[in-house]
Amino acid sequence: MKTTLITLLTVFCMAMCRENDDPTGSELRDDAMLYPNGLAYDGCEPNVALNWNDPNKIVRYAPDAESVALVENFVGKEPQKQGNIIYKFTGRKKTVQCGWGAKFEADEITVVSIR
Repeated sequence: MKTTLITLLTVFCMAMCRENDDPTGSELRDDAMLYPNGLAYDGCEPNVALNWNDPNKIVRYAPDAESVALVENFVGKEPQKQGNIIYKFTGRKKTVQCGWGAKFEADEITVVSIR
């Protein structure tokens, strides 16, 4: 009985103490340049750019379907807007059209919040 109880407690503790199984990891925060759906005027779908001030270090991400509305609402009528975002990786890649038929592959993100 004592051995069974210790075994059950050990299994329970291991189950409760294991790391988060979420493949996307934790939330990240960065300053970003946010671009809404500009296919009509610049040929680009919604995307988020980090390090936009340095052309050699730009990193672009594609917001997931749920995050596109958040980006669009934040940017409003402007062609782009700087903000501070909290985001998580979805673990998927997404093709983004940008530049009159040009496309790029980007990591997809879920935007949690924008300020």
